[in-house]
Amino acid sequence: MTTLLEAGGPPAAHPSVRASMRRLQTGSGAGLGIGAIIAVWVILAAREPELIMPSPAETFAAIGDLAADGVLGSALVTTLGRAVIGVALALAIGALWGALNGVSRWALSISQPALAASLSVPPIVLAVLGLTWFGPGAATTRLVIIVVATPLIVIAVQEAVRNIDTDLLEMGAAFGLSRWLSARHIVIPAITSPVLAAASVTVGQALRVAVMAELLSATDGVGATIARARANLETADVFAWTLVLIAVVLVIELAILRPFTNHLLRWRATTS
Repeated sequence: MTTLLEAGGPPAAHPSVRASMRRLQTGSGAGLGIGAIIAVWVILAAREPELIMPSPAETFAAIGDLAADGVLGSALVTTLGRAVIGVALALAIGALWGALNGVSRWALSISQPALAASLSVPPIVLAVLGLTWFGPGAATTRLVIIVVATPLIVIAVQEAVRNIDTDLLEMGAAFGLSRWLSARHIVIPAITSPVLAAASVTVGQALRVAVMAELLSATDGVGATIARARANLETADVFAWTLVLIAVVLVIELAILRPFTNHLLRWRATTS
């Protein structure tokens, strides 16, 4: 009888089995990590008053109170609306700017100082300037998001365009592909993955920046609500908003961005 050693070892697991094992390992690891964070939180909260470190129970009770009062939904809608508009404008500006930099060395050279400056300026400084120019409100928040997010999109697009395989473009031209077909089958697939990665980072960054800008310059939204909670020494509400924002970012990533990205990159599965 042929032994496993003679046969070259045990048979490899089916891909679906390996995928299930990876998901189980990832889920188990995430569960252990969350459990460890909660355990440390409970220990610290037991040693401090609610004003300093509210417990998980007090934090979830604060979330329930915010939801019952209607503050949770209205503030989230306001902040998410500002973040979406800011990201949309940043994507439009960044895509055009990055594409121009990708095809023109002159444009890339001229753009470098502006990109370096926008990446170097702290968002809090932008919020202060926006408050000076526009006063408290949505305009300041959108300005901060656009200035922070646009350079990320520009850099991703310009590098993706510059890294397009010119041999494929020449081959397409040799086979008589039109510009539209070359763009559809060569250019767009080449730039989709890095641009989507930058967009995913930008969405999460935009929400954090929006809250920070609202904290300093707005009278409504999540940031303004957190500012009032801090002023009133309602630490449980601050913790509650922290958990809510973490949950919102995770939902956006897992339920919207990741399925959308997988749908746009489905061609990889068919070619691998």
